[in-house]
Amino acid sequence: MRLYPLPLLSACLPSLVFVVLSVGPVHAQEAVAPSDPAAELARAEKLKSEAAGLRSAADARFNADEIACYERFLVNRCIDEARARRVADVRKAREMDNEAGRIELAEKNRRFEERQADAAREAPAKAVERAEQEARNRADSESRLRQFSEKDAARVKREQDGKSQAMEAAADRNRKDAADARRRAAEARAAENRAEQATSDRADYEARARKAAEKKAEKARKAASGSKPSGADATPLLGK
Repeated sequence: MRLYPLPLLSACLPSLVFVVLSVGPVHAQEAVAPSDPAAELARAEKLKSEAAGLRSAADARFNADEIACYERFLVNRCIDEARARRVADVRKAREMDNEAGRIELAEKNRRFEERQADAAREAPAKAVERAEQEARNRADSESRLRQFSEKDAARVKREQDGKSQAMEAAADRNRKDAADARRRAAEARAAENRAEQATSDRADYEARARKAAEKKAEKARKAASGSKPSGADATPLLGK
């Protein structure tokens, strides 16, 4: 193992002692009242920082002591004593870490209890709020169902009204078609009657005309036969 000269050790030891001494008074400061959670957490952080500094200082002092021990006669005993001092400092740093852990755990428990207390205080109001919200939800659901039922009933009524109107319109068309059919049939019968009457009238007219013509011809023959002269009388008339 390499040995360091005593002047170097003498120069390093004052600074190491200052680090150790500076850590101690900080830990010995008066604790902050636990009523301030922020101050307690700050104290826990400070304890952890002090513990880390104490470990670093203990390691540095042990390294320096170990080097210095090789300059002495009882080297092993010197190293054991230096190691014991380091163990004591590390134990002290561990206690500081444990204290910081207890502070942080106490703060976590306090926050948890506060949340539990807040939840207990707010439970009745939240229960009422949930009941009111459930009531509003039920009212909304019933309103939607009622609106749906009304819309469905209105739709069914419109469909039924539409069917009724369609049936009435069909019945009106059937009645109109039947009336038109009766009217056309009556008009056809009237036209047929008029045609038959016209045929009958024409036959009557032709028969009367024929009879009149026959009578006229008969009168003409009779007139012709009555106005013709005899043979004795006709000759002188021709001589003249």
